[in-house]
Amino acid sequence: MAQGDLVSLAQLKAHLGVQSSGDDILLASMISQISRAICTYLNRPFVWPRDVLDMFDGNGRPKIQLRHWPVVSVSSVSIDGRLVPQATSEFGGGWTVEAGDDEPPGAMQMLMLRGGSFSRGWQNVSIAYRAGYQISNETCVAPGAASSFVIAAQPYGGYACDCGVTYANGQSLTNVVASPAQGQYVLDGAGGYLFSVADGGQNLLLNYGYVPMDLASCALEWAADRYRYRERIAMTSKSLGGQETTAFRIAAMPEYVMMTLRSFARIIAN
Repeated sequence: MAQGDLVSLAQLKAHLGVQSSGDDILLASMISQISRAICTYLNRPFVWPRDVLDMFDGNGRPKIQLRHWPVVSVSSVSIDGRLVPQATSEFGGGWTVEAGDDEPPGAMQMLMLRGGSFSRGWQNVSIAYRAGYQISNETCVAPGAASSFVIAAQPYGGYACDCGVTYANGQSLTNVVASPAQGQYVLDGAGGYLFSVADGGQNLLLNYGYVPMDLASCALEWAADRYRYRERIAMTSKSLGGQETTAFRIAAMPEYVMMTLRSFARIIAN
């Protein structure tokens, strides 16, 4: 699956019931186009996990709405060039992030200051953080048998990208193309992890990006709609043997897709 695509070519072909490879290039192009169109409609440049550095105008208040979500982690917060520490308790000063929704995370999140406010200014607040749909620290045990893949649970949507694997102690493993040795792993591109026999029995933590099921469904429906439209371009109705007339709905975006996407849209600009 190409970076940023919301569904894979195999998923779309299965949805359409297409078995031949004759239209693979066309379908792959449609997936990328529809995925970009969905992100544009949502006013979100990305949904895959990514590290970002955002600058904000200080608003004189103790809260700032982050532009990207769900928030995976925050690396640093500074105001007027001064680093602000993370709050370590309910009563201590520093920054904290509003808790995200569960199953899956969906709502935008605030970054808040305890015991202070973001001093007014132009682009004087800097926040470095990681955001996007990511499963973090999913536990698994490396199998002891060769060629045995561990399949990511993918509870909220299909696997999209690798974000790293670590041992339980936090030490990172290295992704390789084939034949993993101890401390290495291989990906199958669909959420399968292959580890070395030497790591058999080790407790591991998987981190990976995913596409929420609703977003993937919207991409499938919209891409399928555009693919089938090729057979009736500019046609609004069709007579069947003079006895029955079928009318076609023509819209830039299917209504079902538009209704579903609304809950994922960014509606506040800052």
